[in-house]
Amino acid sequence: MLQADTAAIKSVPFSLACSVAMRVLTAPMLVGKVFLEGGLVPWIASGRDSRRLHGDVDISLRIADMPDVRTWLVGEGLYDPRLDSLNLPCNEERGDFGVHSVIDGVLVSFCPYFFEIDELHQRNAALEVTDGFDALLEAVIPCSMEADRTELRRLPTGVTIGCATLEAVRVSKIMSDREKDAHDIAEINRIGYDLDRYARIAKEYATMRIVCVAHGE
Repeated sequence: MLQADTAAIKSVPFSLACSVAMRVLTAPMLVGKVFLEGGLVPWIASGRDSRRLHGDVDISLRIADMPDVRTWLVGEGLYDPRLDSLNLPCNEERGDFGVHSVIDGVLVSFCPYFFEIDELHQRNAALEVTDGFDALLEAVIPCSMEADRTELRRLPTGVTIGCATLEAVRVSKIMSDREKDAHDIAEINRIGYDLDRYARIAKEYATMRIVCVAHGE
């Protein structure tokens, strides 16, 4: 199996990040199961170049679909066991907190989520080889509706992909409050978004808590 050169990971132009994201989002095995998150969303949605560097590609998916992601990564020669949360020494209970892969030099993070009644649990893993430490992280958001967070969107090219809603991306960008986020927020404002949906998500995210389930020594 592939052993990714994680030392070579760096921020890349939009064109490369977009190419890698579309490779994942249009893979026949993954279509409709994976959803693009983060700062790439508004730019891929509009078909415009962000004219900024992107550090990674963030993908969310239902936890039940994680086996399909791993099968696809193995089949494409992109699976690296060092980047799989199942293999982290701190993950004694073998809970699934996702898997990462380096595709064409771009770090792609597959982060699973699930619901308990109406409470969203979004998982992710920090890795020693990419972040400098191992940790299993879980964001918990009460009263969340999946339909507010993700959608199937038809792009200007005619291709349909799974992605976070513009409203969900805008809320997360407002909360992060970084310089690059302002650029992405401006693009969402230019495209336009649903004010009612945005208000619902903002209210939900205001009650979000993040738990470190386990961490390395």
